[in-house]
Amino acid sequence: MSGSWWARFVLTMAVLFWAVWMLIPTFAGDTAEERRQKVAEKAGGTAQAEEVEEELWYSSFLPEQRINLGIDLQGGIDMTLEVMVEEAVISGVQRDITGVLEQAEKDGIKLADVRRAAGEPILLVQGAEAVGLDALRVFMEKNYAGYEYLDSREVPGKDGVAATYHAFGVTEDQAAYLGDQAVQQALETLRNRIDETGVKEPTIVLKGGNRINVQLPGIDDIQQAVKAIGTTAVLEFSLVDEEVMKNFTAVERALLTAETEDPVVFADDKALSDWMVRGGHIPADDMLIWEYTQGAEGEERSTPYVVKQEIILTGDDINDARVGMNQFNEPYVSMEFKPRGGNIFAEVTGENVGRRFAIILDDRVRSAPSIRERIGGGRASIEMGVTDYQLAMEDAKVLSLVLRTGALPAPVTIGDIRQVGASLGEDAIVAGELATTVGFGLVMVFMLVYYRKLGLVSIAALSMNLILVLALLAAVGATLTLPGIAGIALTIGMAVDCNIIIFERIRDERRLGKNDRSAADTGFAKSLSAVLDANITTFIAGVVLYTYGTGPIKGFAVTLMIGIVTTLITGTFVSRTLTDLLTRKANSRLSF
Repeated sequence: MSGSWWARFVLTMAVLFWAVWMLIPTFAGDTAEERRQKVAEKAGGTAQAEEVEEELWYSSFLPEQRINLGIDLQGGIDMTLEVMVEEAVISGVQRDITGVLEQAEKDGIKLADVRRAAGEPILLVQGAEAVGLDALRVFMEKNYAGYEYLDSREVPGKDGVAATYHAFGVTEDQAAYLGDQAVQQALETLRNRIDETGVKEPTIVLKGGNRINVQLPGIDDIQQAVKAIGTTAVLEFSLVDEEVMKNFTAVERALLTAETEDPVVFADDKALSDWMVRGGHIPADDMLIWEYTQGAEGEERSTPYVVKQEIILTGDDINDARVGMNQFNEPYVSMEFKPRGGNIFAEVTGENVGRRFAIILDDRVRSAPSIRERIGGGRASIEMGVTDYQLAMEDAKVLSLVLRTGALPAPVTIGDIRQVGASLGEDAIVAGELATTVGFGLVMVFMLVYYRKLGLVSIAALSMNLILVLALLAAVGATLTLPGIAGIALTIGMAVDCNIIIFERIRDERRLGKNDRSAADTGFAKSLSAVLDANITTFIAGVVLYTYGTGPIKGFAVTLMIGIVTTLITGTFVSRTLTDLLTRKANSRLSF
């Protein structure tokens, strides 16, 4: 038994050493990555590589993870976002226009025009002379089952003259499907954006319906968080209608009329564009979009553009986006297209030399540069157009972030925003530490009074159990919340229960006349099944809580399950090793 005991003792000490090492970044320093960053900043690019390596030699031995604190412990921002699924459905209809035209050409169906009804999830389809309503209905039912025929209506055609279009609206099932897809895509896009910002362990979950709850621990700048998260970042490239822009006086007169007759419509960009189309002031396949500049009272309309509704490229064609500086030391966003997007961009710029190419972000023109020559290489840029350098740099960083991580499928509105102060988190930590300390202290006193020497064994096992729980949380980079602290406190109680079951079994064996050494061996062996049953059933409850719970419930379940694993290790293995130390001699007495 001597050799076996020493092997178990060495293994116990090795595990304890690992646990203490894993907790160094959490309680006494930096992680390896944080240490490398500090040394690199200190070097400032002037130190020799050898000097940096000399300072870094021990950093590689530091753990890469630490225990992260949840929003209820370190403060942060809690916000609720609502995805405007109606806009997602309308955007889906807009995207289907190109597909309908291409599919009709494949099927030999000649179409005169396909467009989306202004402000509605309805496709307006106009067949050529020989194509009637029946042929169009068969074509749509075959290829686009998510649409249903509504009616036929007179709307302005491409030449401004009223023409008959057949309206196909999105079915309820299709609208629900597109809405669900939009919410799921928004959830994933938000995760990508927040990961890029470096926020540690954010919580992003569906709150029900089309609402998403976002928790950002350690963040206190609400405006910056809203700017990065809530920006839809729908990027589109369209050609400016130069024919209309040449006779822009007529457009300006129409705008003055709209402002006078209906100020509410005039104040809404989309409604104003639809009003211009319905009144025949701009062609039916065009739209009116404004460029905005920073004014004294925020962003203000500056220049209107009439652009083609046909979207040539979108943000989905962007491969990468980075902040750059031009020759005037002004920030801009450089974009690199994917191969397909680069080819389209080169083809369109080659065919439209002399025209303007509108870069539209979130339904606002960011810039409309003139095409002077074919642009190859798959690159383009967006000038920020702001005189304030700091503001322009912040806008450029946010824009490059959202372009890299993808556009939201629909606009999101910010609902409730709650800022949790760090002082509240500190109070919670103090209260949690006090509760754990008091509970641990009372357990220690009870075990010492009732079990004497075995009480010391229990205290040592409990202490190692607590250290192991924290070390495993650090190893996986888990987030510790108030419910997590409650789970740790519960772990202490369960660990004591494990020891009590074993110690009482040892007492029963002593009453049968066995010596302490034999009683300890038998007690650990015969109580193992009861200990396993109790902990396995509790672990199953923890799995259920983690599977079906959200937020705080998951945090509680994680610490509970980790605590059960460490309880089994310390209660059966570590306690057995220390008990064997006390009963190594045949005449040893446990004195209880």
